[in-house]
Parts: sequence; structure tokens; C-alpha cells
Amino acid sequence: MSVERLAQLQAMLAEEPGDLFLRYAIALELKREGNMEQAISDLETMLHEHPDHIASYYQLAIMLADLGRTNDAIEVCKAGSLRCLVTGDRKARAELMELQNGLEE
Repeated sequence: MSVERLAQLQAMLAEEPGDLFLRYAIALELKREGNMEQAISDLETMLHEHPDHIASYYQLAIMLADLGRTNDAIEVCKAGSLRCLVTGDRKARAELMELQNGLEE
């Protein structure tokens, strides 16, 4: 079922290549399938191109932490928290800071 979902999302993205939600959903589906490296790469690329996609910071940090890349995850949390100051997203900033604190313990 998951492979079908990924294929559906990719087909939709082919029709709407600028759709950030679809790119984000594909990365999460890749994670579910166990393809963490590709999911991480996709989120990193998306954040490079669209640094205001705040949800991607949280998911990227979680994935990095899951792979034992704690320092990288902390840096992503910091970058996301700073971006939240720019966008005014207080809730996401609080969530990223909470994640960062948990990773630093």
C-alpha cells in the first residue's frame, strides 16, 4: 500500500512540481518506507530552496536524530527556530526548541 501511495504522490508532483506539500508528503512517505537517507536529502533540498517551510525543519531533525546524527538534528532545530522568528510562527518555534532541548539532554 505504501508503495502505491508514494507512486500516487510522485504522479501528483509531476503534475504540480511546485507543490511544497506534495514534496513534504513524499519525504514522509519515504521515511515510512525506511528510505531515510532519501527522505533527509529531499527535505534538505526543499529547505535550501524554500527555507520558510517550517514543518520540514521538525521532520528533518527527527529523522537525523533517528539515525544517530544528534548534532546535525540540533543544528536543524536551531536553524528552524531562527526561521520561525522571521515567519512569526511561535508554536513551531516552541516545538523546535523543545525538541532541541530534548536532544541536548
